[in-house]
Amino acid sequence: MTKKKSSFLIVGVKMLLLLINALFILLLVLTYLAPHISPELFFLPSMLGLFYPVWLIINILFVIFWLIRLKYYFIFSLAALIAGWNVHLKNIAFNFRTNIDASTQNIKFVSYNVRLFDQFKWSEGQDYFTRDAIFSFINQQSPDIINFQEFFHGNDSYFPTIGPFLQTQRTTYYHVDYVKIVDDKKHYGLATFSRFPIVGKGAVKFDNSTSNSGIYSDILINKDTIRVFNFHLESIRLSNADYQYVTEFIDPDFHSISSTSQVILGKFKNAFIKRAEQARIVARAVQQSPYPVIISGDFNDTPVSYVYRQISAGLQDAFLEAGLGYGSTYAGGLPFIRIDYVLHSNTIKAEAFERHKVFYSDHFPVAGYFRLR
Repeated sequence: MTKKKSSFLIVGVKMLLLLINALFILLLVLTYLAPHISPELFFLPSMLGLFYPVWLIINILFVIFWLIRLKYYFIFSLAALIAGWNVHLKNIAFNFRTNIDASTQNIKFVSYNVRLFDQFKWSEGQDYFTRDAIFSFINQQSPDIINFQEFFHGNDSYFPTIGPFLQTQRTTYYHVDYVKIVDDKKHYGLATFSRFPIVGKGAVKFDNSTSNSGIYSDILINKDTIRVFNFHLESIRLSNADYQYVTEFIDPDFHSISSTSQVILGKFKNAFIKRAEQARIVARAVQQSPYPVIISGDFNDTPVSYVYRQISAGLQDAFLEAGLGYGSTYAGGLPFIRIDYVLHSNTIKAEAFERHKVFYSDHFPVAGYFRLR
């Protein structure tokens, strides 16, 4: 190969890398818009926000690559990374303290999307195994308050959960609200259990959903009352066929691929738009609380989202306040995202926070110790 051809090849490769670098810079910067723009107005930033860790890591790698090559091009990705500093700080926690102050009275709180206790046997070899394993896990944690999303309760002859759970725990009081009941024996909804008295109850309904909702429980702790909210926001509702969509790329029928893409994108867009409205309803309910609040649930959206910004406004994020690391909570097909949260009023302090990596659901449970100031 002549020097001229070699030179053209080098320039071509460099230009290609710069174009790829520019594309990932654009994708990262667009994610920064997601918390500020409702998906009802512009859907793309919300969609890109789901993959924020991917755009982040690729830009970090480009910075390293150009530095190794001693090229000033690293400045472009570095500038994009610096521009999103506040976004990064909502995704990564830097708390290294692990000791709990034993001299103060701490409230242990657990939130867990249990995926209906796997009563439909998504995992092989299931009977009551998942239900009992979750009960055992909660018993080991010995929490004072537990919030369950995707809670399921049958009757005495078909997959009971409330009675068996109470028999294994120290929690006495509970608040259960169902969004759907089938044949008077299958109950689907949300549940809050507490060892402290529940002195008030209420529900937060979403007009745009028949399977997602919220509840609140006013809990008396000594002489103080706090309001505990429990939410499950709109899911994307991808089917097994959607998850297997990648296999269609070997199909020569482009129309089939394009059609499937449109269906999947439609499901994402519909979920983002519904969650935006639900988030505003949640924010209003929280603002109207006469008591300090603890809010937990499956928001089905990341910290780089309109939903998170709406709900967390004026509140503390327990993971950022007392957790450590990246804190992803989804155990399904996108294992790098945090969609389960515990937020709280400023008059409540998070002393510690932990994600438990147990695989009884497609979500990991989160737990924290809280102190009333």
